[in-house]
Amino acid sequence: MIAPTAPGSLPPAEPPPPPGAHEATSVMPAFQPPAPLAGDVDETMVLGAPKAPTEVQAELTIETGPDAGHSVRVGAGAVRVGRSPDNDLILRDPATSGHHARLERRGAQFWIVDLGSTNGTLVNGEPVQEKELKHDDRVTIGQNAVKFSLG
Repeated sequence: MIAPTAPGSLPPAEPPPPPGAHEATSVMPAFQPPAPLAGDVDETMVLGAPKAPTEVQAELTIETGPDAGHSVRVGAGAVRVGRSPDNDLILRDPATSGHHARLERRGAQFWIVDLGSTNGTLVNGEPVQEKELKHDDRVTIGQNAVKFSLG
């Protein structure tokens, strides 16, 4: 309790804080986003005009084999390839596994991933477990030759 003071007199001094005690105030800095690295420009904000992102798409076209002539567009989602009816690209070829391979997007690149198929997946004649695909690569799945193209 604070004792009343007489007019014209000073209030009693407060006792000093115990050793090691600090005043309980803190200042938290406001969030600041990290500064961009040199050469790292967000082109969607150049000149203040938002620009719609252009999503790179790809296409798988079956060129030769039992399913020649079929194709499928690939966007942001993965595309499963195989004999099973729940695949995105269904191949009726008996040399193709039920769930043979998956084409997936990783950033701006597309990768083919073999899903443990019996006869394997080849890119440009070379057996792969997974491989980044480039424009005009040829993927062999069973008896089908599939062309990969960007665009």
